[in-house]
Formats: sequence, structure tokens, C-alpha cells
Amino acid sequence: MLRLFRERTKELIAQISKEEISGSLGDLGTFIPLVVALARDRLIYLAPALFFSGVSNVITGYAWDVPMCVQPMKSIAAVALGGDLTREEVTAAGILTGGLILIVGVTGLIEIVNKIIPFSVVSGMQVGLGLKLAGKGMKDISDLPWIEDLDCILLAISCSGLCLYWLREPNSSSSNDDSQSLPSTNSDQCEKKRSFLHEIFSRRSMRTDDKDKKKTAVGIYLFLIAALFATIELITTKNEEKQYELPLRFFGASVAVNAVEQIEANNWKTGFLEGAIPQIPLTTLNSVISVCCLAHSLYPEKRKRKDGENTVRESDAVVTRKEVAVSVGLMNIFLCPFGCIPNCHGAGGLAGQHSLGARGGLSVIFLGVCKVLLSVFFGKSALTLLDAMPIAVLGVMLAIAGLELATTGLGMLVKQCQPHRLRQESVVALVTAAVILSLGKTHYGAISGWVTYLIYSDGIEKFFAWFSAFRIEYYRKDKDAPEGEHPDTSSDGSQ
Repeated sequence: MLRLFRERTKELIAQISKEEISGSLGDLGTFIPLVVALARDRLIYLAPALFFSGVSNVITGYAWDVPMCVQPMKSIAAVALGGDLTREEVTAAGILTGGLILIVGVTGLIEIVNKIIPFSVVSGMQVGLGLKLAGKGMKDISDLPWIEDLDCILLAISCSGLCLYWLREPNSSSSNDDSQSLPSTNSDQCEKKRSFLHEIFSRRSMRTDDKDKKKTAVGIYLFLIAALFATIELITTKNEEKQYELPLRFFGASVAVNAVEQIEANNWKTGFLEGAIPQIPLTTLNSVISVCCLAHSLYPEKRKRKDGENTVRESDAVVTRKEVAVSVGLMNIFLCPFGCIPNCHGAGGLAGQHSLGARGGLSVIFLGVCKVLLSVFFGKSALTLLDAMPIAVLGVMLAIAGLELATTGLGMLVKQCQPHRLRQESVVALVTAAVILSLGKTHYGAISGWVTYLIYSDGIEKFFAWFSAFRIEYYRKDKDAPEGEHPDTSSDGSQ
């Protein structure tokens, strides 16, 4: 074991480059808004959340030679920020989700779960939770004054405009079509009129192609803007109402707490119904199945790892579904009781880190070490800094995180659905999202969407077709088994 650790360390040292460091920032656009919002509402323990997320990053970077991200569970975070979960219930939801994911990963039930829960229901849950999260950010902004204070609606509008500009998608095909249709003189004039600011801020000012598009980490920019305003607020405030814990103190923050001490039976129930149930299908699809497929396609050269002439892995997958499911399960079962935020892996985070240059495990290890250092050195005053951050900026961060989740759900629906079935699957997704938004209960939305899928779509037919195929496969194995070794009989012949 020690020899493998030394060899892996040498491999990571050889990966050191500015591209890997840059790639470590690719997932912060989601991580920062959710962690900041949850910590500000006292829904997580900030220092332990940062510390154990960093530890998970380091372990993940050593285990896999891909930039496998560690990010908060978005469904649980969205439900909690919507006011439906307390801090104890967030912890309970993380532990329960981790336990169930571990079971389905070890037993192979993850494939059955994927068959039972249609992607249209998962898409609807993502849309509903994303819009709910974005709505909370917009509601917080609407309570601010227009221009009477630094923390105002005008600041939120300015940040929103910058984010829309930074996040806009490149449209190279249409640009090429337009350039071909326009006369050359007009094209030259347009090229000359391109402003200097456009060259600075546009994501397309760097040469990219369709396979490796650059991604602007707007979460970092917004966090820096919020930190600047928080610094101004803490320097200029008289703190007469003791709203801030001043002076700022470093060190001394508890990086581990007993998070299960105050969890009661009702917290476990609410955490399961409101947190775990909507999170499990998202985790199985996005954090296990999708991320394995993405790693397989992004890093084909890593599909087989060899030790001399012997193949180390049982399959040619870069990472297997079982490995990722076990990782998510153990991460939450063992770390959430000590104050860690419910975490998972995700295809979006992997794609984000890859787009900024990450290609190996070093990027996530670097990010993990930064999280650990931040929790140890600044954890004591971190909540004070968060309390001083302007709601205008934090609201925009929440809205972006929510809209990203909703957009992911819509994209998954369009991508996986056949054109002639788009209307049926859209109705299922919209029913799921509408129930979540109107009733505020995520599990009600999941159940409503699943029932709609069975009745309105062809869910019943697909279920019976899958069950028939399962029975045929079972009897085939039973028939091919040697005499006396049938799956449903024991060695003494008893049932």
C-alpha cells in the first residue's frame, strides 16, 4: 500500500502545470454559491463542510486519475434553501442518501433504479428544484432598496448583466453563416469596430473549438465582488447593534462537530422524504451513470491501466459505476456525522474542470488542499465574512445556480428523448416541476411525475416489457446452470 501511495504521488507531481491549477476552479461556480448560501442561512457547519470536502477531494484525486469533482448535492441544497429542511435534516438527508447509494452500488441495484425512474421525472425534479432555488434568490433581491444602500437592486442588476455576458454560449456556426452572407466590406468594418472591452471580457477571445470550450468561472468573480463589498462593510461599520462578531479571528475553528447529536426521529423522517427521495435519482443518474460515461468519452487513453503486462482493472472503463456509487455512499455515511455537507460527484463538475484544463487527479487535490487550509486558517471568522456579504450578489449567485440546475434538466430531457415522444415526456417533466413549485414538496412532485409517466406515457408497457425480459434472462440462467446448482435452491435442496 505504501509503495502504491509513493508511486501515485510521483505521478501527481509529474502532472503539475498551470492547466491543472486552472482546471481546479472549474466547479467553483456551483460549489461557492451553494456553500455560501447554506452557511449564511445556518443550514450547514461551514468549517467542517470545507474541511471534509477538501479531504474528499484529496482522496478522490489519489483514487482516480481524472478530475472527479466533489460538489454539494444540489437537490438537498435546493430543498434546504427553500425553507423545507433544517441543519439537522440536511445532515440526516446526506447520511440516508449515502447509505442508499452505497447499497444500490454494492448490490448492483443501481441499474434497476435507473430502469424504474424515468429520465423525464428526473428532468422535472431538476427543473422544479432549480426554479425554486432561483426564485429564492430573486425574492431576496426584491426585498432590497433600489439605490439607497450599497446592497441594492441596482447592484444585483449589474451583476446579472455581467453574468449573462460571461455565460453566453458561443455561436460559431451562426457567426460563420452571417459572415458568408454579408459582403466582405461590411465584415471588415464589423471586425474593426470590435471594442477593446469585448476582447477582454468575451469568452471567445481565446481560441477554442467544439471539443474544448472555455468556461468562465463566474462564481469566483461574484465571490470576489461580494468579498470586496464585505470588506468595505466590515471596515466602515460601527457595529453598534453587534450584528457582526468583531474583530475577526483566525484559527480556532472546529473542523469536526457531532452533527448527529441533536437529530431526532422526525428529522430523519423529513430528511428522507424531502431530501433523500428527490436526491437519490439525481445522484444515480448524474453522479454515477452520467459521470462514468463522460469520463469514458473524455479520457479514452485512460480506459485501461496496466501494471507491466497485467491489466489492473476488470473492465476498460475509466471509472466504474460501482466505484463511484461506493465513493458517494462512504463519503456521506462517514463524513456527514462530523459536519460535512452532503456531497456527491457530478458530470457537470467534471466537464467544468476539464474545460478549464484539468486532465488528472492533481487538479482536485490542489482544490482539496485549498479548502482544508481555508477551513483551518479562516474558519473562525468565515461566518462573519459571509454575513457581511451583500444579499444582492448572493441572490444572483443563487439564481445562477438554480437556473443551471433547471437548464441541465431541460437539456437532459431534449437530449435523451426521441423527437416523436418529446411532448409526452415534456408533460411528465412539467407535472413533476409544477407540483414541486406549487406544493413545495419534492417527493410529491416525484410521485406525481411517476404516476403521470405510468398513465399518460407508456410507463406501464415499458415496465411489463422490462419485467418479461428479466424473467426470460432469469430462467435462461436457471436452465444453463449445472444440475444441483440452480439459483433458487440451496445445497440441501430446500427452497
